[in-house]
Amino acid sequence: MNDPYRGEPWTDHRAYAVPAQPPLDRWFSSERAIGIAAAVLIAAVTLISALTAVSDWHSFRVLRAYEAGPIRDAAKLQQADLVSGSLWVLSSIVLLAAALVFLIWLWRVRWNAEMFCQGAHRHTRGWVIGAWICPVVNLWWPKQIIDDVLAASDRRTPARIDSLRAVPNTALVRAWWIAGLTGFLLDNATNRRALIDDSSIGAIGVNAVLSTGSAIATAVAAVLVIMIIERVNALQTERPWEPWWSTPLAAPQAPPGLPHYGPRGQSGPQPSF
Repeated sequence: MNDPYRGEPWTDHRAYAVPAQPPLDRWFSSERAIGIAAAVLIAAVTLISALTAVSDWHSFRVLRAYEAGPIRDAAKLQQADLVSGSLWVLSSIVLLAAALVFLIWLWRVRWNAEMFCQGAHRHTRGWVIGAWICPVVNLWWPKQIIDDVLAASDRRTPARIDSLRAVPNTALVRAWWIAGLTGFLLDNATNRRALIDDSSIGAIGVNAVLSTGSAIATAVAAVLVIMIIERVNALQTERPWEPWWSTPLAAPQAPPGLPHYGPRGQSGPQPSF
């Protein structure tokens, strides 16, 4: 650093050092195709959730007719149970497939996001998967991961931003997370009640109500997450595929308290670079 009192311009040459290029095993890539696949599977999960609610109400009506009517048809009860069980198996398979494809999409768009912006994400890349299965933190960390991906993908976010935490969150992600948590809690309550093995009319009626609430919340969350997938894909397509380390560095600034000097050693505004 030059002595500012000798009339020489202050310059910190370290500010001009080009950072080492982060190790890469792939370049930017469009994830629109896998995003569409995830959206289709999420829509399928929503449809099966609605069918499950319909099946639960059908089981309720069949049981009520069985206990109230003079003729008891056990075959209808068995048929209702078979439909309900088949939908549960199908729902589990499709949900697993949707979760897998969505996580692959999220992992890849997160990689793009890390190359768009220097700013640190709130959670390391391993938590892109771990945040969904780790108890307690799975109540809010996945939302933060998607918030950071959206922030880094937006071309309005500077490439050399210090932290993505300062970028305001979007109402879209907040609404999706609230709907998703609601659906998850209601679905969990439905499954827990099913394990109690209470075949009374009252228990099956409560289960049908919970299943309906879960289906509605799941449908809302599905629409919102599909919108998020589309927005992230659009933002990453619109933003120039330029890694943050190749963008110009900001002009160096003198430390606080030191005078600024012009090109001839005269006190004055700091020259722009």
